[in-house]
Amino acid sequence: MGSWAGPIERVVGRAGQRRRPATVKGVRLPQLPRSLRWDHNAHYHGWILRRLPAGCERALDAGCGAGGLARRLATRVRTVDAVDRSDAMIGRAGVAAGGSSIRWLLGDLLDPALPLDAGGYDVVTAVSSLHHMPLRPALTRLSCLVRPGGILVVVGCYRAARVSDHLMDAVAVLANLVVGAVLAGRGRAGKPHDDGMPVVWPPDTTLAEIRDAAADLLPGARIRRLLFFRYALEWTRPAAAR
Repeated sequence: MGSWAGPIERVVGRAGQRRRPATVKGVRLPQLPRSLRWDHNAHYHGWILRRLPAGCERALDAGCGAGGLARRLATRVRTVDAVDRSDAMIGRAGVAAGGSSIRWLLGDLLDPALPLDAGGYDVVTAVSSLHHMPLRPALTRLSCLVRPGGILVVVGCYRAARVSDHLMDAVAVLANLVVGAVLAGRGRAGKPHDDGMPVVWPPDTTLAEIRDAAADLLPGARIRRLLFFRYALEWTRPAAAR
């Protein structure tokens, strides 16, 4: 791994933060008891790591939160840029990381002033962050940051709209409770990184809208529904012609 460790870089013009809503369109969001809550995003980190291309040198984690995925990427990739627009999350991530090959960037991914690698990245990840941005501009920005032959991996949230969405959510609620109980029994439940998290928002886009946007902007992208209220998007930028 590389040994460079830059300070947190701050970029002006980032988007404002929003508070966690108690309801969505008047319907209270279901919540597990605090003792049974667990980290759905971290559940998919291993799945993301298994998709890293061979010889991966540079990675970008868009919407890094407290930095869990960025730190895992840094065990496999020489250098990692981790971006988030929340002061609290970037501050916590930088403190937890210590000296490493991760550069923590405070700012909005869509801000052109953000000092990202102009040459692009071998892997770009976005976990539960895409729905905080306008969909098509964000997908365009993320795809432009992928080097030829590199990959974009998104684990995102979507708004349930179809019968199949609601059926999957019903299954996920039961599975969520079972997994939470098992992890609590092993002393591994809890989401300490949620404490003080300022930016949590329900998704506005449906899975159908995400599929349509990907079809237009990311030819060949693969999208599939995941169990725990999420979907996966994988896209490989075609290698440059020789």
